[in-house]
Amino acid sequence: MARANLYLMYVAAILAMCVMYATQPIQPLFEKMLEISRFQASLFTTSFLAPLAVASIVYGYFLEKFSIKNVLFYAFLSFGILEILFALSSGYYLLIFIRGIQGFIAPAALTGIMSYIAQNSPSGEVGQNIGRYVWVTIIGGFIARFLSGLFTDIFGWRFFFFALGISLLMLAFAIQKISQDGSINSIKPTLHDAKEVFKIKHNFYICASIFFVFFSFQAILSFVPFYMMSLGENFSGSKTGMMYLGYVVGVLIAFNVKNIVKFFKNPFLAVLIGIVIFILSIFMFWYDSYIVLFTAMVVVCIGNFIAHSVTSSTINARAKQYKAMTNGFYVSFYYTGGALGSFAPSFIY
Repeated sequence: MARANLYLMYVAAILAMCVMYATQPIQPLFEKMLEISRFQASLFTTSFLAPLAVASIVYGYFLEKFSIKNVLFYAFLSFGILEILFALSSGYYLLIFIRGIQGFIAPAALTGIMSYIAQNSPSGEVGQNIGRYVWVTIIGGFIARFLSGLFTDIFGWRFFFFALGISLLMLAFAIQKISQDGSINSIKPTLHDAKEVFKIKHNFYICASIFFVFFSFQAILSFVPFYMMSLGENFSGSKTGMMYLGYVVGVLIAFNVKNIVKFFKNPFLAVLIGIVIFILSIFMFWYDSYIVLFTAMVVVCIGNFIAHSVTSSTINARAKQYKAMTNGFYVSFYYTGGALGSFAPSFIY
């Protein structure tokens, strides 16, 4: 694969993460500006994550009919048009409708990127290039939140979404020029497949663990901006965006997952340690200090990414049969937890 095409896929991954998470740090602004409830504001993230929960199980039945190039072109073209419409819209229901449509497009875009990288990389570089894709999505998650908050402070909330829309349109037309192509790698699971996957006990425990971990992680990421406002401070997009800097530690952890497992001598012990770190870090949120909250976010990210990186690598390494199915169910549990975590706490908080 030409390096330019590979880098284009990484840019696509970053922009996809920007579409996914750009609303998260400014949800308190939407709550105030649109005069909506906290629950309604949290749906800006939920409406995008929810389709990802079923994508790995459902989308395989029709995505394989299209070429990767066409899937990516139309996905990012649609992203761009919808992002510009989002920037120009003012009504809550229209905004949330646009987010929902983007959520249904996202699985096709992300699956297309991974399939393109996997099919067009030299056989000896597939793992390395997919690994870089994972790191890029983590970095993209931070860039989305930070720039959205920063540009909201400087230019108002619409600027970032409009600029993102233009970038997505440019990317869509750049994708048309890539030389290699292929078909989407997809899975079409049946009820029998699900039973076979979960007959293996560690598969169920890993999927259940990542469900609760990502539920809790998204709950914190979604509601920290609201918590900061409850401290009596005026909303600051850049200050809120900086709270997500700890997200970047995920790159270091993902890069060193083998060393982490080797250090603890057992992947399940490593996951347990990650979860314990996560739980202990939550107590730091009792302190009404920006510096303490910032530190807490870093520690939360360390715990989350240890658990996520080790579980994802372990479930792949141990899957002798139904490997694609096992991965599909893992992703489904992961995003189901995230979707629920992004709004469920609003009923209590």
